[in-house]
Amino acid sequence: MRKVTAEILESAGYRLAIAGSAAEASELCRGCPGPIDLLFTDVVMPGMSGRELVLELASLYPSARVLLMSGYAEQLTDRKLSSSSRECLAKPFSTRTLLSKVREVLDKPADSGGRAKPRSFYGSA
Repeated sequence: MRKVTAEILESAGYRLAIAGSAAEASELCRGCPGPIDLLFTDVVMPGMSGRELVLELASLYPSARVLLMSGYAEQLTDRKLSSSSRECLAKPFSTRTLLSKVREVLDKPADSGGRAKPRSFYGSA
């Protein structure tokens, strides 16, 4: 799923840093030389949940938008996950739905004055 999703997003012109786990995503983000526009992560991952990853990185990247995905509808309706700064995407999703949702989330104003129409993000799944 991660490989196909990355291919779709890269073919649409997005710059990605792809991680295979939350720990790897955390390390990649901490070493990122520039801003992170979108953190796109699965809710369920080994070692640390997507929610925990978002909370860990929020202080480092307060203007990063968040898109959480899950194959379990009940996880996407969890009040702990839902806020104005966290969007959700249910799996499975189509190419059109993925690209539309990513664009929608990136077009929203960042919490801390982000730039308009960003084109890069970090993701893990």
